[in-house]
Amino acid sequence: MLPTVSLAGRTAIITGGARGIGGTIARHFAECGANVFVTDILTAEGEALCLEIGNAAAFLRQDVRSEEDWDAAFAACAETFGTPDILVNNAGIEVTSFIAHADVEDLRRLFDVNVIGTAIGVKKAFAVMGKAAGGKGGAVLNLSSMSALIASPGFGPYGATKSAVERLTKVAAVEAGALETGLRINCLYPGIIATDMQQKLQDDLIAMGVFPDAQAVGEFVLSKTPLRRLGSPEDVAKAAAYLCSDYADFITGVGLPVDGGMALG
Repeated sequence: MLPTVSLAGRTAIITGGARGIGGTIARHFAECGANVFVTDILTAEGEALCLEIGNAAAFLRQDVRSEEDWDAAFAACAETFGTPDILVNNAGIEVTSFIAHADVEDLRRLFDVNVIGTAIGVKKAFAVMGKAAGGKGGAVLNLSSMSALIASPGFGPYGATKSAVERLTKVAAVEAGALETGLRINCLYPGIIATDMQQKLQDDLIAMGVFPDAQAVGEFVLSKTPLRRLGSPEDVAKAAAYLCSDYADFITGVGLPVDGGMALG
């Protein structure tokens, strides 16, 4: 039996951590021994999650598009638990649309949250967590998506933002090394994960006429997934814990698919 991944003595900021994948990552990191500083725009859900986790968790409302909110999050985390040594850039939104029908305001919102929000987070990690800034170094984990790896109808705008997150991750990893920050920067590519966002995605694809009904969506997904099941938020959380742990201390600049093999096809 393999040893449990340990994050004992670590402090992690987890954006978009009130529910879904982010909430599961927060729970799992706490189970692995970390203090978790959860941020989200969903205040009630975030506070409830931290109450459930207990003393190892704290919440702050944060809009990742705001640099001032990022400064406040790092400062509040440091005051509560100490300078973080893990940042999980999980906050993101999904808009399903054919490129030909894309709403310009939706495009701006997607890029503001998914790309600019992540980029500000990486910037602040360099400034606060980097060794040159007096930090301890550590791990930054960005959430990309399987849609950065495969081309599917309706995923153009969203996939473009997640491809940008992938490229940002790789360049940041190189820069982090060159600047001797002590930071490792990686990303995950979650596949079809059973969350509220996945349910909305399914409904959107049916409304767009890509699939006739939910059964057709499910059959298609399973036919394209070698492991023949949907992913769970726990699958993503376990991969996140690995990349943020000492087991991955010589890994940086990589993207790890958590998709049951779907991107292989």
